[in-house]
Amino acid sequence: MIDKPTGVLIVTILFAIGGILSILGGVGILFAQLFIGSMVGISEYIYSGMAIYGAIGVILLIVGIIGLAVAYGIWNMKRWAKTVGIILAVISLINFSIETLWE
Repeated sequence: MIDKPTGVLIVTILFAIGGILSILGGVGILFAQLFIGSMVGISEYIYSGMAIYGAIGVILLIVGIIGLAVAYGIWNMKRWAKTVGIILAVISLINFSIETLWE
């Protein structure tokens, strides 16, 4: 049986799921960018938009990797994971707040 507190298990699972979804989203955006770039002629407008989507894809990949690292750290009760997890959660909360304001 797992001898970790229930809260640690729940937080680890949430960070792991968030990390996996961020990585999948980043990879999906980067593949979509490559696919769309090969389908249409590259004008300056499309090129600048593709660069923005590429940057978003890379950022999602980085956030996903950090999320998985935090899940690993929390599961192993590392001190750094608590701090990085709080920072990542605050960034996610700010992102959610900005998205709801734009609607």
